Amino acid sequence: MVNALLPFEFLQVAIGNIASVPTAITDREWLRLFEFCKRQALVGVGFSAVERLHAQGVVCPSPLRTKWMAMALQIERQNVLLSEQCKKLSDEYGHDGLSTCILKGQGNLPNYPEELRRRRQCGDIDIWCVAPDEGLPIAVQAGKDRAEYVTCHGRRAVREYVMMRHRLAGHGEKPVIRYHHLEAASIDGTEVEVHFRVGYINSPLRNLRMQRWFDNQAAVCMKNKTQMGFAVPTASVNVVYQMTHLFSHYFDEGLGLRQLMDYYFALKTWHHDVAERRELQSQGLLAEGLGTPVMSREEVMRVLRSFGMGRFAAAVMWVLKEVFAMPAHYFICEPNEKYGRKLLDEIMRGGNFGQYDERGREMKNGGMMRHGVWKLKRVMRLVGSYPEEALWEPVFRLWHWGWRQISR
Repeated sequence: MVNALLPFEFLQVAIGNIASVPTAITDREWLRLFEFCKRQALVGVGFSAVERLHAQGVVCPSPLRTKWMAMALQIERQNVLLSEQCKKLSDEYGHDGLSTCILKGQGNLPNYPEELRRRRQCGDIDIWCVAPDEGLPIAVQAGKDRAEYVTCHGRRAVREYVMMRHRLAGHGEKPVIRYHHLEAASIDGTEVEVHFRVGYINSPLRNLRMQRWFDNQAAVCMKNKTQMGFAVPTASVNVVYQMTHLFSHYFDEGLGLRQLMDYYFALKTWHHDVAERRELQSQGLLAEGLGTPVMSREEVMRVLRSFGMGRFAAAVMWVLKEVFAMPAHYFICEPNEKYGRKLLDEIMRGGNFGQYDERGREMKNGGMMRHGVWKLKRVMRLVGSYPEEALWEPVFRLWHWGWRQISR
């Protein structure tokens, strides 16, 4: 009989929430666990469970364990390299006058416990950039063999700066630009996305609120330097930001458990900050203006509800409780089983970023028009749960296409 909960129990062992799985694991189940971790981009974290169980006599078959260990070691090496690249990129951009903050990816590492930190499966670099108030001088082409400096401000300054670096790196074509980011020149083979906005919401009013809120949080995030040599969002901002990131991917191509695990550890870090602040307040040791502001659970939810994500937050809480056995004191709101089950079903069907979802695969990869129809069908599956965001999605997509033509 197949233990449907075994993959979740396995992850709970990996993160230390339970000591062991309650039943023996057959060779066939070990292979199933490995494939599950591959689909969810959790191979490195999963190997920590292999090690913990091995110490208790629950042994993974040797050939699979060797293969798994080799993949985990490769992930560890990639994390070391990527963290160094994040520091290098932040230093270069900072030298040129931009304030920077690493989002997602390596920005999540400080939240992970030491034994899992280097085993988080990494990808590209996402860097949030803000230009100085006085603007940024950008070299623009003024003739065939002549350039001149033009001072650019705000988000335009970030876009023009990235395009200038693109030209200096010898790339002929302009980088691909989207509403919230554009592709920068890669660094030692690693892809880089430069964010002049952290993200977006399809609903115009919700999106306006979101842009204003993150604009107001930018300065404190850019100053939140880590021991790795680059800044990351503060714990409170990260709890809000990562939820918007999950929501966006849910409507785009799909979510995986790697992103949910990131949020689990973001919540854990935020809860520690809240508890520490309360302790300092109770001892009368927290002076006004000292340290970074820490948002309460009520403040976090007030912001998320203003973005139209209250119901989605409740769904996420349910998934985190079921999959990772997250303690109730980490919740930012009460879990909602109805929407949580639907979210978990999508996660299990699609795997990391929906890469394994077989529904409509031919249309998804069948060119721009067919992909557009596939996307519309996907969004309409969510209209019953999140009607405002779903109904605005086709409108935003059409507007975004026009905006990109103008912004080229």
